[in-house]
Amino acid sequence: MKPLYIAFVWNQHQPFYRDTAKKEFIMPWVRLHATKDYYRMAAILQSHPEIRQTFNLTPSLLQQLEAYLEGAEDYYLKVMKPAAELNQAEKRFLLEHYFDIHWERVIVLWPRYRQLLAKQGFRREPESVETALACFTEQDYRDLQVWFNLVWIDPEIREEDEELHRLQLKGRYYTEEEKELVLAKQRELMQKVIPIHRELAAAGRIEVITSPYYHPIMPLLLDTRSAARPTPGLKLPESFSYPEDASEQITRAVNQYRRYFGSCPAGIWPPEQAVSPETLALFAEHGFAWTISDEDILARSLQIEFHRDCSGNVLNADELYRPYAVKAGSREIYMVFRDHHLSDRIGFVYHQMSPDQAVEDLMKRFYTIREALAGCEGPHLVTLALDGENAWEWYPNDKNEFLHKLYSRLAAARELKTVTVGEFLRCNPPVRTLKHIHTGSWIDHSLARWIGSENKNKLWQMLLAARRILDEARGTISVEQFQEAWENLLIAEGSDYTWWVDSMPYYLAAPFEALFRKHLVNVYRICGREVPSRLLEPVIRPQHGEAAWTEDPLSGPTAMVQSQT
Repeated sequence: MKPLYIAFVWNQHQPFYRDTAKKEFIMPWVRLHATKDYYRMAAILQSHPEIRQTFNLTPSLLQQLEAYLEGAEDYYLKVMKPAAELNQAEKRFLLEHYFDIHWERVIVLWPRYRQLLAKQGFRREPESVETALACFTEQDYRDLQVWFNLVWIDPEIREEDEELHRLQLKGRYYTEEEKELVLAKQRELMQKVIPIHRELAAAGRIEVITSPYYHPIMPLLLDTRSAARPTPGLKLPESFSYPEDASEQITRAVNQYRRYFGSCPAGIWPPEQAVSPETLALFAEHGFAWTISDEDILARSLQIEFHRDCSGNVLNADELYRPYAVKAGSREIYMVFRDHHLSDRIGFVYHQMSPDQAVEDLMKRFYTIREALAGCEGPHLVTLALDGENAWEWYPNDKNEFLHKLYSRLAAARELKTVTVGEFLRCNPPVRTLKHIHTGSWIDHSLARWIGSENKNKLWQMLLAARRILDEARGTISVEQFQEAWENLLIAEGSDYTWWVDSMPYYLAAPFEALFRKHLVNVYRICGREVPSRLLEPVIRPQHGEAAWTEDPLSGPTAMVQSQT
């Protein structure tokens, strides 16, 4: 038998957190995941030269990373001033947000950090921390500033770096100079993210792909009416259809990729694995050789079901574990489809096991797949595709023990071979063709996560109105002003704003909804038009029992407090 080929595709993405008017990031996750995950997920492969991987680095992530390296700040950095200079609002912000990492997997490992959490009262936002304000000393705040930023650096890096290791052992009584050292180490790691991917890609050990620039749901950007295909009867707003915006999102992504990597990307990751016939045609028109989606999209495209046994193993494996050529307009594009179940085991299940048990489970599943395919004409490709950062803080010792053990086992297994997707497709072009692709995403093989609810539809109506203003302003404002306004509009087309609204708790969704409106306000102001009053008022409100934002979520490092409204 030929080996079973395995492709890991890690999706590295963060929402666009930047308030373009203030030129500040409202959240720190680009910076913190860069220091814990984005560098390390690639660098760990230096210890495993036989392993091949594929990484999607979204353009909006890379743009924000670049902004940090040019001096941009986020709200979490704005409270890193000397502890003696903190005001009450900044102290409250620290107590509410500087425990934003897994408590049981991370904070409890470090006695001083756990002590500070106990002193805070083990309160999760948006609960009040007023009582704790009176208990924390200047040294407590300084130690908290250090510990939060320290634990957001990958634990293996902290062990190997002499200065960071010393700070871990010291544990308390940190100085302002030591605090600055931690931030300097973060900056060093951010500087390494692009070079490590470039180095490994040049050596053929990884493949780097891209996504449409600001992470829009492409089928909806092309025509929101496409959401009714997988969900007939879904209540939709007035049609939004701007193929030129979709094309611009792709063009900008390709140009950025060429600037960083000196070539054009072969693969493109559709945001949220959302595809449609029109989306694939656009990808092919822009020269992409391949793309990826979820197994449910393949099942509905083939008009079959993927049956699994009681352990989750696919019974009709020959259909899932292979690439397909798909008709895309007048062209053709190759597609691979991820094993949803296996991808979710890495994302949501294996952190509940010991690393040895988790690796053993995954390896057995690979061998089970290989046995199931023994009588089928190959070669076959198992694709695992998921976020490359969000799962790891749930694992013991973060990603390191699990991935080191997994990669070592895979490297030693003659019957299994890891590949980049592009490498596999070049050597094994698809022998099967899909005449039609189902319209949908990885979530419920539909697009309803981003459109169809009352408030999601309101966001689409706001977006449409602003897009029309932009068209009206063309020729009446300078080219520079038009480009600036269009930039804000393209940002607002990102998937993350409608993802949060009506799908997540109010206090988490409110900053995204406010930032969405801020981008549209910028469009009107740049175009010299009066800003509609509806853009100045929140679309979403707290539900019964939820705390309200008493201040604008974009006003700065203000903490959320309970309100009677």
